[in-house]
Amino acid sequence: MSGSASQKLSFQAMIFVACLFPFYILAATLTNSAAVLTDLLATSFDLTSLTACWLVLRIAHGREKGRFSYGLGKLENLAELMIAVLQVVLVVIAGTRAIHGLLNPEHVEGAMLGLAVTAVAMAGNIYLNRKAKRVAEETRSPVIAAQARVHLVSAVSSGSVFAVTVITSTFHADWIAYLDPLASFVVIGLMMFNIYEMLTNSIGSLLDQAIGEAGQLRILRALASHFDAFEELGEIRTRQHGGKMMVDLHLGFDPAWTVAQAQAAAAGIRTAVQTEFASVGDDVDVSIVLIPHAAEEAAA
Repeated sequence: MSGSASQKLSFQAMIFVACLFPFYILAATLTNSAAVLTDLLATSFDLTSLTACWLVLRIAHGREKGRFSYGLGKLENLAELMIAVLQVVLVVIAGTRAIHGLLNPEHVEGAMLGLAVTAVAMAGNIYLNRKAKRVAEETRSPVIAAQARVHLVSAVSSGSVFAVTVITSTFHADWIAYLDPLASFVVIGLMMFNIYEMLTNSIGSLLDQAIGEAGQLRILRALASHFDAFEELGEIRTRQHGGKMMVDLHLGFDPAWTVAQAQAAAAGIRTAVQTEFASVGDDVDVSIVLIPHAAEEAAA
């Protein structure tokens, strides 16, 4: 899947939410529903985050891509981190309004537009979530993966608000009034889950976390298949960020070999590691670092 496909998806999602946003504002204005207001705040987060996703992807796949080969991967994670921080602010605002609703329960009125908007939002986000998940699996992009989570949370949130608003608009028992602020807490809980996922992913990637155990096993399998191509195995250093994976192998070769022979052996090992990762659809950059004394002897 090309970078242009990722940009196109983000642009489509951004336009969808931008078109929906004015109707959410009007719906929140016409009704006294805390749940609709919370969904409006969640939608404002969606619009901001999707705009950030689109801008980051434009930069990452633009003319500066070659100049910042690895830094642009970190830019994706920084964007994800900033989106999570923004959502914390919205959670505080929504939580304050929901608590006020529990302390002062009111029956929901004038929610017809809110019902229509949340229904459209739910259907649109379900479609965009499925599309974003497919693109994220193919591109290994943390931004698109975060976008898929945004759509999932938005779909569940809008669905919850829709269901509760139907009930609170139809029935008028005293206890029904408490369902509206309780629905707000459902949306807030989903937003908090999204915050946790984003923070975990972005901070781990920004700290250059090591490749997982499955990836480590692939590296060892490739080295085992070429055990006679090197004499000494030093450090195996791995890191991943921004959907990219890097492997540094510190190897020592036969001192009697020429530099050309050592380079040929290193190329074979590099290809073997890349092939192991390619078998599961992963792309990895592999660097072979000659252990110092072996490098000096091979150069002599």
